[in-house]
Amino acid sequence: MTAIFKPEGPLFRATEHAGGPWSPDMLQGSATTALMTREVERLAKTSGFAVRRLTFDLWRPAGLRAFGLETEMLRDGRKAKTIQVRLLDGDVEIGRCTALLTVQGGESPADPFSKDASDAAPETGRPPPSFAQKWSRYFQNVSVRLIEGALEKPGPAAAWMRLDVPMVEGETNTPLLQAVQAADFASGVGQIVDMREWTFINPEISLYFFRPPEGEWILIRSRTRAGADGAGLTMASLSDRKGPFAEVLQAMTFERRAAQAQAS
Repeated sequence: MTAIFKPEGPLFRATEHAGGPWSPDMLQGSATTALMTREVERLAKTSGFAVRRLTFDLWRPAGLRAFGLETEMLRDGRKAKTIQVRLLDGDVEIGRCTALLTVQGGESPADPFSKDASDAAPETGRPPPSFAQKWSRYFQNVSVRLIEGALEKPGPAAAWMRLDVPMVEGETNTPLLQAVQAADFASGVGQIVDMREWTFINPEISLYFFRPPEGEWILIRSRTRAGADGAGLTMASLSDRKGPFAEVLQAMTFERRAAQAQAS
């Protein structure tokens, strides 16, 4: 059975389907963040709290190896909890998730200032060109339906996404996991450069949820701003069939491929 990770006792071994865009032997960011999210979601369900913010710091590239997870409760309040999940390759920390959970059951006010337009359903979207779908081994396992813009051209775009294989062998992908794995593609969906001339990485990503996601399909609507000294910022909104449920921010670092070649 095709899966991104296979359990090995307390560890999770990355399969060839976890390969990312810059090297097929290195983990896709979506795989890294989703595996940590799986642990956050387990702890959230145990506590009965809702996931409201996920901040991922991606310390270093990770190969297709077996990874462990360590968790720590940083704040254990009655209304808010903060959980830290560390992704480990042996004793080396690959990435970290800091999750904010808040108590459920409160009443929300009406919001007359949000007038979100209805988005086209994934069934009405168009698939990307075949060469774009081959962006990474991981991405080949993701269904994509574009409703605005294009993956192969710079500029803002909107695309429905669904991971079609289990993140962990034998498990069903939850809506939260689908949302997090889609969010990692924000910079690719809203990219503003020619990928043949530039590389762009996001060493971190933050998601802010104002309601839980529902269903398999996640719509990501993304745009990127370029600043000074190689810096940029990707901003995206996440929606399901009912409408928006989260906002995403990614701090970006741009580098010309020619400059990389000279440095090496």
